[in-house]
Amino acid sequence: MLLALSVSALPAPAQQGNAGAIVVRIPAASMPSTVILSVPNTYGGPGHALSVPIVLSLAGSTAPASFQVDLTFDPTRLTFLSATGLAATAISAGDIRLAATGVSPNGIAPGLAGAAWFTLANSFGTSPAALNLVNCVSAAPTGTPLSTGCLAGTVGLLTCTVNGNSTAGVADVEAMIHQALGLAVPAYDMNEDGVVNVTDIQRVLNAALGGACIY
Repeated sequence: MLLALSVSALPAPAQQGNAGAIVVRIPAASMPSTVILSVPNTYGGPGHALSVPIVLSLAGSTAPASFQVDLTFDPTRLTFLSATGLAATAISAGDIRLAATGVSPNGIAPGLAGAAWFTLANSFGTSPAALNLVNCVSAAPTGTPLSTGCLAGTVGLLTCTVNGNSTAGVADVEAMIHQALGLAVPAYDMNEDGVVNVTDIQRVLNAALGGACIY
């Protein structure tokens, strides 16, 4: 269930990438969220860099001109590197504030809004690490605050058993094809080059045919 948020005031949209575009934190309210910021479950390897998508969805008709969110995580398991498409400010070792301001008068289009890059610790372990979005706020092109909700995700270890089975098989290959075609969230970037494509499919296919799972 999404928590709806509201604000009393937000400053007018600033230039692209200005982390100061939104500075007001807001309390929870009972109204439905019309803007939703989320991070999908993503997967990486210890000692490797990982891109975590920041996704913008709309449950209403008004797209935000700007938004801000705090991304919190366990700094003993994940190290923040940088952000693409977003302004990033370190609040603490385990809290990164991300902000964006659109340049279109129609606001920021739904979909991939940007990405945060992390390195997984060599001692990452086997259980997923939580990625929480908190203090989510957004504003319409007119400057009017929009009710904004957050959805958390996790970072897990890469594996060729995409569907969570004990061994790789046809279903895992099909899942990879869907990710490469954009029909599913591209979470299993097996060679960690920032995109899911035929190379990643081939690695899962090789594992499904009895080979090693390489990432």
